[in-house]
Amino acid sequence: MFRPTIAILLALTLTAGNATSQPLDIPLVIATKEGAPLHLDLADLDAMPQESFVTGTLWTEGETRFSGVPLAVLLDRAGIGDDATRIELVALNDYKVEIPLEEIEDTRPIVATRMDGKVMAVRDKGPYWLVYPYDEDTRYRTEAIYARSIWQLGQLRVSE
Repeated sequence: MFRPTIAILLALTLTAGNATSQPLDIPLVIATKEGAPLHLDLADLDAMPQESFVTGTLWTEGETRFSGVPLAVLLDRAGIGDDATRIELVALNDYKVEIPLEEIEDTRPIVATRMDGKVMAVRDKGPYWLVYPYDEDTRYRTEAIYARSIWQLGQLRVSE
């Protein structure tokens, strides 16, 4: 009598646990002061120029290969340029950071879409993570840079 109920509950539990660990196709939303927001899914991001590097982080064990789109490429695609001075990055949990546009290099940082070649699930700091090559240069190992390394990234907005 109780066996079917237990089997159903077990199946639902396993399915629910598996769903949260799977990558979701959550769009990255880029909002400018003018016009409609730009919604980019993983396929859109994959079609853009890519960068990758191997680095250690404060939040992962050992070295990890990160790959994704340079932030400068995303800003260019959205038409964010000389009229803005800062952008705000917002995580899925509403954590926010600001970055002065003058501190964004052509290929650094990247909005990582993959860690070690795998699309990131939300529970693994995905779907998108702003990452710097921390081991490449001491200028990437500062409190300001670490604070800007926002994971579960969902939105970019012009803040000034």
